[in-house]
Amino acid sequence: MLAAVLSALCVSGAVVPVAAAEPSTGDYPVVRGVVRDNVDKPHSPVSGEARYAGDQPRAAAAADYVRGIDVAKFQHGTPINWTQVAGSGIRFVGVKASEGDYYTNPYFAGDQEGAQAAGMYAFAYHFGTPNDTDGVTQADYFVDRAGYSPDGKTLNPVLDVEHNPYLQYADRCYDKTAPELVTWIRDFMTEVKRRLGVTPTLYTTPFFWSECVGNSTAFASYPLWIAHHDIAAPSVPSAWAGNWTMWQYSDTTTVPGISGDVDGDYVSGGEAMLDSLATKAGGYTATSPVRVLDTRDGNGPLGPGGVVTVDLSGQLPAGATSAVLNVTGSATSSTVVTVWPTGRPRPLSSNLNLAAGDVRSNLVTVQVGADRKVSLYNNTGSTHLVADLAGYYATNATGLFNARSPERVLDTRSGSAVGPGGTITLTMPASVPSTATAVTLNLTGVGATTGTYVVAWPTGQTRPNASNLNLANGNPTPNLVTVKLGTNRSVDLYNNTGSVHLVADLAGYYAPDTGAKFVALPPTRLLDTRNGGVSWLPVPGGGQAIALSMADTLPTNATGVVLNVTGVAPTTDTFVAVYPKTATTPSRPVASNLNLVAGQIVPNLVTVGVGSANDVWLFNNAGTINLVADLAGYFAP
Repeated sequence: MLAAVLSALCVSGAVVPVAAAEPSTGDYPVVRGVVRDNVDKPHSPVSGEARYAGDQPRAAAAADYVRGIDVAKFQHGTPINWTQVAGSGIRFVGVKASEGDYYTNPYFAGDQEGAQAAGMYAFAYHFGTPNDTDGVTQADYFVDRAGYSPDGKTLNPVLDVEHNPYLQYADRCYDKTAPELVTWIRDFMTEVKRRLGVTPTLYTTPFFWSECVGNSTAFASYPLWIAHHDIAAPSVPSAWAGNWTMWQYSDTTTVPGISGDVDGDYVSGGEAMLDSLATKAGGYTATSPVRVLDTRDGNGPLGPGGVVTVDLSGQLPAGATSAVLNVTGSATSSTVVTVWPTGRPRPLSSNLNLAAGDVRSNLVTVQVGADRKVSLYNNTGSTHLVADLAGYYATNATGLFNARSPERVLDTRSGSAVGPGGTITLTMPASVPSTATAVTLNLTGVGATTGTYVVAWPTGQTRPNASNLNLANGNPTPNLVTVKLGTNRSVDLYNNTGSVHLVADLAGYYAPDTGAKFVALPPTRLLDTRNGGVSWLPVPGGGQAIALSMADTLPTNATGVVLNVTGVAPTTDTFVAVYPKTATTPSRPVASNLNLVAGQIVPNLVTVGVGSANDVWLFNNAGTINLVADLAGYFAP
């Protein structure tokens, strides 16, 4: 009985098992024969010696530095007054949640909740001990205790890996070689990302990284929290090219509301960067389309390298996490267009690929920060841009997405084309319930007799001054459309000039009573077949497919994803389909997402459910083609 009691620590009323049933020494657990007398401290005293830069001037906060602190049990000599902390200008708080596989900070939950209640961002960090257990085991231990939620108030979780504080047990580098530590860190970070669906941050010191990890460049894609004290600017390992996301600049900071010293931290990039570190899950609100940008109205086209900013604060609520825009470009030369949150670094991915003379649309789901502004960039030549707001995701919105395997719900090729000025009404099938508020369709125009545009809007409402599909000629042209449902669960489709056939494939629907919230992410490239290393599988009946696994990218409870898929230079006319991987061998799809003629480069946003292992098939019908897939976000309950 006594052994059972000693094998657990009481944490906030819950009993949490520790690694071994060994007696404690004072307030410290004894694990594997070692007194773990650093569990209550924020960081390692061994690294503390190395974190100092010597007698140099301490950094003055730059204009775009946001102040924060990090704490552990050690700071609880007296109760922390989080209201006073926030009142002193502190905007974020890191709280040690766990160490190894044997300790949970008993103040963690209260500190995180108290900081957030006072209006600050908060996050959990784990002190890793690589010589105790493997990275996956410690990641699971951390995730099970950190209580992470993509609520917009919690910054992404952190792995703290620095010099070993228990030198009686192992050397400064945990008796690990640099390759062994790289493997351990990778296993930890990958497991956290797999469990939570967000990218964790890495805390380290430049000295540990050099001495123990061999200045590895393996984690350059992860945000860096660098610890380097009492210096004008930190030394940053070469992998991050001098850039840091967070900087712990001192361990002797004093803050009203906390007795004694605390670690002082900065986030670089202002409130916009700080906000971007807090992943947000949102429900969807469909709106009747509204035009929010048209460079033809007098401001002129965007030149090479040109950027235009669109302020959506008048259309989006304060809790908005991302906007859904239909972006149309008209280009004088081949170019790419990128849409991203204003105030953040422009991503390398693109949303529109335009050839000279093209008029093309693509639906864009883009994160927004607290200012609710987005920027649009044109790479080369002169390009007019038009943007229509179709809806938005927000933390308090009720629309939940229900992904479906693609289902064809309209094909006018079995009857008559839609003529000039013609409107048809599309009523949703029984698979869309009466509670649904909006649907996502892949809408394709086929055989247009002249240049035209197509509008989708709720039945029973006035047709808006917007467009969803722009067609220059008879080539099949698709675009993803998310549209509010109108009378009798229906939408209207209007063709402006000439005649055109319309094909619509249902990808899913939104409803308040069932489904998943959307988590917007910074664009992440998951696939580029131009780099090689992919295996195309033949499909019975013709065509070939590749499997895209997102097991290490999405949380285990993901139900669907939003991908920007680009087809590059097919050798013949073809179509591409993306659909859930529900079997080990691909089958021919019943719908399409991309339609291309030989040599084209065409993107299209794809909303699709995922298979049980968080994977999808990408199918090409004819010839050969390169495919690029950028992840924009995912759906999860």
